[in-house]
Amino acid sequence: MDSPRLDIQRSAGKLALFLAGVYLLVLVGVVVSTVSGSPIPLLGWPILLLPAAAFTYSIIDAVRLHRTSDIAETTRLWRRSLLLAVVGTGLMVLAVVITNRITPL
Repeated sequence: MDSPRLDIQRSAGKLALFLAGVYLLVLVGVVVSTVSGSPIPLLGWPILLLPAAAFTYSIIDAVRLHRTSDIAETTRLWRRSLLLAVVGTGLMVLAVVITNRITPL
């Protein structure tokens, strides 16, 4: 039986995975809009890929969080996973805003 604290920490890891999924949906949306005839500038692609670095490490930590039961390890992993997911979400929002501003009408 897992403790309630461990369940909450694992829920933070699930939130990190959810935010990474939202980022993937944003990327799919940009690819679909580009294929359908509304391309973004070439500079927009590297900008949109910047949040992937934060989300990659967030996902790795979230998976490790779900695989371990060690108290010290879970305490470290849930904070890092959630922090990186929040940073990745902030970078994603910033990348979308910057890309929309550099896209000609």
